[in-house]
Amino acid sequence: MAGFTPLSLALALAASAVISLLVLWMLGRWWRAAAQDPPAPDNQAALSASFLFHDDELTHLDTRPDALSGLASGEIGQWSDLRHWLGNRFGPLPRSLTELKDGESRDLPATGNSDSASLTLSRHHGAERVEVTEPVAPGPLDRHRARRLDNAVARYQAVFEYAPCAVRMLDTAGQTIWENAAFADHPHSLAQRLVEASTGAGGATRVRVPSQDTPPDRIFEVEHVQTSDVRAVFATDVTRVAHAETVRREFIQTLTKIFAHLTTGLAIFDRNRQLALFNPALLDLTGLPAPLLSAQLPLMQFFDSLRDNRVLPEPKDYATWRKQIEDMITTAAGGLYLEDWHLPNGMTYRVTGRPHPDGAIAFLFEDITDNVSLTRHYNSQICLRDAVLDASDQAMVVFGPDNVLTLCNLACRQMLGVDPDASFADMTLRDFLAASRKVLPGLDWSRIEQAVLARDAVKVTLTGQNGALLSCHVRHLPGNSAIITLSALGKVSRTAAKVSV
Repeated sequence: MAGFTPLSLALALAASAVISLLVLWMLGRWWRAAAQDPPAPDNQAALSASFLFHDDELTHLDTRPDALSGLASGEIGQWSDLRHWLGNRFGPLPRSLTELKDGESRDLPATGNSDSASLTLSRHHGAERVEVTEPVAPGPLDRHRARRLDNAVARYQAVFEYAPCAVRMLDTAGQTIWENAAFADHPHSLAQRLVEASTGAGGATRVRVPSQDTPPDRIFEVEHVQTSDVRAVFATDVTRVAHAETVRREFIQTLTKIFAHLTTGLAIFDRNRQLALFNPALLDLTGLPAPLLSAQLPLMQFFDSLRDNRVLPEPKDYATWRKQIEDMITTAAGGLYLEDWHLPNGMTYRVTGRPHPDGAIAFLFEDITDNVSLTRHYNSQICLRDAVLDASDQAMVVFGPDNVLTLCNLACRQMLGVDPDASFADMTLRDFLAASRKVLPGLDWSRIEQAVLARDAVKVTLTGQNGALLSCHVRHLPGNSAIITLSALGKVSRTAAKVSV
């Protein structure tokens, strides 16, 4: 050991100790890390899942049930369940694994262009094995994307599961891939009928199903959506809606029949001011042709047609007429328009305009020519009667059933100084007698009052002013009315004046 000094030997021993400590420290860190992090699984085991069946019954699987995206634990118990879950990703899939011969193995690639997965079906000694293989190991982002997709599928499945309408998804062979609880609750015969009804042309189709318990039949509205490989069937129970539509349709038919038999012309304009409904009486009253009215005339064009057909009062000028029509439309839309139209042909129409819900306007045309003629005739008869009564020398006053004065001719007003028309208040029997006592105090008005109240016939003679003899006669009239008549009989001297009954 020549050349080694004690100092160099000490330094060598110290360096060896430091290196040994560093190696031991590094080994300790690696051991602890290895104890905390388990070894990565084999790629082939992580990328495949196997299912073992016996006569299409699942007996074993090498993955957790919750790892099957979109399915709850225990939902796959048979090959048909797994077949529906796999859908048409691999195909074509046999309806039963027993179709495989003993020792046979089938490799089915994924049908998608960018999908590199494969499915292997094999059978050995009565046991069937199904293995799904993914050749590419997913990275962190792929796992995150798959987890998000699983969550989205779970949410959408929950929404469809509790949807108010029944939903069923079928593959290209017509086999059920998935259905929600509403569709599963229907009996098999009803569900099959709904699916068959959806195979028609596009759009909703209604299916009436006779009810076994309650008299009203059940009505479903069926619609389907077809994609390249999946058909979704939607069935909604619209029994209440259909019943309401039937009631509404019957109500409209009833109204239509009523409108058709009305003698009043009806024209209803919608919120866009277009003629939406009219009845046959409008054709008779206006003389407008049915094709013209059926073309949904605008409101102003409708009145232009009436003017051209001389079914409007003759205006002085066109501008004034247009302004009157606009005012009439505004009045009808805001409340009530009511006016009598005196037409050039002598007819008289009463036109009523009323607002309707949702901005509509209805106009009613009523022929009141006969009523106007009768009213005019009645008024002329009343005027003639009043003229005849006023021309009589006898003073006459009539009281109605309620003992209110209803008629008093000119001779009575002049003789007794009463004028019932001078006051807004009705003149009663007591008011008339109080005024008469001041003019003819010698007459027994109490007896006359009793006769009027009892509707008895009484005749009284007395001497009035200037020595004239007067005859007062109370009589009963039809309708429980009474009339008092005062007539002059002649003149006598004051000494011979007397009252006789």
